[in-house]
Amino acid sequence: MIDFQSGYILRPVNPVFIYFSLFCALMLNLLPIGNYGWVPDWLILCIVFWNIHQHRYVGVVWAFLFGLLMDVHNSDLLGLHAFSYSLVAYIAISWHRRITALAVFTQAFHLLPIFLLVSLFPVLVHWMLSGEFYWWALTGAIQASIEAMLWPLATRILLAPQRRPTDVDHNRPI
Repeated sequence: MIDFQSGYILRPVNPVFIYFSLFCALMLNLLPIGNYGWVPDWLILCIVFWNIHQHRYVGVVWAFLFGLLMDVHNSDLLGLHAFSYSLVAYIAISWHRRITALAVFTQAFHLLPIFLLVSLFPVLVHWMLSGEFYWWALTGAIQASIEAMLWPLATRILLAPQRRPTDVDHNRPI
């Protein structure tokens, strides 16, 4: 895989690193911080990243399973996060060629609707099922904006193990 930003060829990704990063993101989501609008959904950020960059390892099924875990953790309607995570994973896999060809900051703008879909989908489902609309729940738009702003940092951190060193050692074959 080529990093279009730097022009370097990236090393093959280690699947252990992928699943470790997903586990760390899940643990960050499980922290008892609270359900505030300024707390990003670390797991969806990581799922979208790996669906765009390595969709063979992390697909819609993994997103669905992580969504079920988040439903159980939040004591929410079972399948709510699972459906939204799997829908977003499908969209990210469909857009992966388009997104990787863009600059990192432009990628963040293109991914903002995806993050908005994840954060506002539970609000709309609760509104349709109960008939009551909680205006404070629209802070999900703030959450989606923060996730889009964190995208360049997530890209930098999650691609770091794959980057080749800039100094070339002629005695080393790879």
